Amino acid sequence: MNINDLAKLAERYQHESEQSLMAMLDNLRDIDPEIADIALRVFNDRAKAIHWLASPVRSLGDIAPLQALAEGKREDVLRVLHQIMHGVYG
Repeated sequence: MNINDLAKLAERYQHESEQSLMAMLDNLRDIDPEIADIALRVFNDRAKAIHWLASPVRSLGDIAPLQALAEGKREDVLRVLHQIMHGVYG
């Protein structure tokens, strides 16, 4: 599985069971452990982290972070995670 597959799964499974969403986080950890670990640290909850990763984010152009990763915008996702971590939301 690659990041593009994971982004597609996130779109499809956004309304699925929590177990399916948790599997996505485990897959992300295999593909990009740094992003997965930072998301878990920022949100301090697996469900909240995967919800953020699978939901559109305004500062990423209203696309989900997983989609941004699939489009090669890893640094943008890291920037937003660090901003959230440090209380900068704008």
